Amino acid sequence: MQTSGLNDAHLVNASLKGDRQAFGEIVERYQNLISSIAYNGTGSLGQSEDLAQDTFITAWQQLGSLREPARLRAWLCGIAHNLINHSRRRNQRDAASNAEPLDTVS
Repeated sequence: MQTSGLNDAHLVNASLKGDRQAFGEIVERYQNLISSIAYNGTGSLGQSEDLAQDTFITAWQQLGSLREPARLRAWLCGIAHNLINHSRRRNQRDAASNAEPLDTVS
């Protein structure tokens, strides 16, 4: 199936029917946007690549819950923002638990 000319709603519907090429087109279409959002949110190229990948994995797993397929772009951005926020919270907890007590710092 030729997917490059299809709109987002058609790609979502084709993906839900098992067309992996359609989901691949979704990834190709939004990869730069999601990677940019992730980099802007983390400032780390490696971490942003991981978060972008996680965004598309989450999207694949939850595609059936997308109520308005025409709003795919906004939905993907929301997933990315949620993952970025979760990552920030996790990193803050890790940094706080690994910090040295102030009275031992010279």
